[in-house]
Amino acid sequence: MKLKQLAAIAGATLVTFTTFSSKGLAATIINPQLDSYIPKPSDIVVGTCSQVGVCFPGQEIPSSTSVFPFVSRNDSNFDVTSIFLTIDPSEDAVWGNGVSNIYNNIQISPDAKKITFNQGVIPVGEYLFADALTTPAGTAVKFSIAIDGTSIPEPDSVLGTLVFGSIGASSYFRRYLKRKAQQSGI
Repeated sequence: MKLKQLAAIAGATLVTFTTFSSKGLAATIINPQLDSYIPKPSDIVVGTCSQVGVCFPGQEIPSSTSVFPFVSRNDSNFDVTSIFLTIDPSEDAVWGNGVSNIYNNIQISPDAKKITFNQGVIPVGEYLFADALTTPAGTAVKFSIAIDGTSIPEPDSVLGTLVFGSIGASSYFRRYLKRKAQQSGI
């Protein structure tokens, strides 16, 4: 009788272990990497705004891992201070460990469907190498990207402000000198 009980317990344990193990491995694990990068001449570089479509803070763009890895140039008018990657809830995938030499803080949501990279910055004109390695390798997963950024004035508008400001200041200074000359009777 004891041998039958032991066999039943062992069988139930094996079935339970197999069930929990398969559920634990069911989801594709995605390990995202966001690093600063200097492009090589052979690299294909996409513009974050012009080609990927993320141009304004809070804007979300759907994409898929088929675009990974890629090199992106921040061609928006915003310093990118945070990046949020969200996996479609219907997809059988979760975020694994994130890696970045740009962002100091990486947080994964409790359901592992959203990962946030923050406490860093990708300045306007700088490059980002982005990859999302999947386990098992090559698994396509839909996700969305959103940025939270700080607006940076365009260099042309800054230059224009400086030029018109200096013209205005020189005009004011000439009028001031002319008024002083008239007051002193010259």
